Amino acid sequence: MTADPIALHVSALEHALRGPRRTRRDMISEAHAGLRDAETAYREGGLPADQAAMAAVRDFGTVGEVAPEFQHELTARQGRWSALLFALVFPGMMLAWDFFWSLGWTSRAAGPATPAVRVLSTVEDAATLVVGAAALALLAATFRRSAPAHRVTRAIGLTGVAGATLCGGLALAMNIAGTHQAAAYMVTHPAGITPYLGSAVMMLLLIWQSLRTLRVARAARR
Repeated sequence: MTADPIALHVSALEHALRGPRRTRRDMISEAHAGLRDAETAYREGGLPADQAAMAAVRDFGTVGEVAPEFQHELTARQGRWSALLFALVFPGMMLAWDFFWSLGWTSRAAGPATPAVRVLSTVEDAATLVVGAAALALLAATFRRSAPAHRVTRAIGLTGVAGATLCGGLALAMNIAGTHQAAAYMVTHPAGITPYLGSAVMMLLLIWQSLRTLRVARAARR
């Protein structure tokens, strides 16, 4: 049986693209449907099935010709989603931790925070707000057609990596500086380990999302 030119072409195009899975799947489905419509039109015009499929593929363009346009949109979508995520999650985590501290569990368990912990906390809050603001600015840039999608998306990925690394490192430093307080807190409130674990998991997810975003940006530059 002769291989279907349209199926082969669509498969090659899908293999060449990197980006959000759902968006990529929708793009490929639309491309496949368009090629089938063109094939049908050629068959109704009198061409045999195999020639009609090949003509549809020829009109559509080679993978090298059409993939960059598809990849540009995928890259912009990836950057947009990641920037929105970072703009919401980083400030959101800061507010969540401010809420936990406002409950007074730590102060009741082991007294007020040490000066070192207070300084580190202030620095982390400032860093979190800066990362959130940067992500928001980059989110706006993803809507500008004149902005190179791969550069904006790369900047978003780097912002996520830097933000997660910095905020995670500051959080670790705070816990080291207030070891006795953390230990006392865990003794009196064992369930209190949940927000710590949640924050650690969230930081890992943010780094994973950032690295994925950087991979998509690199694919768009090729």
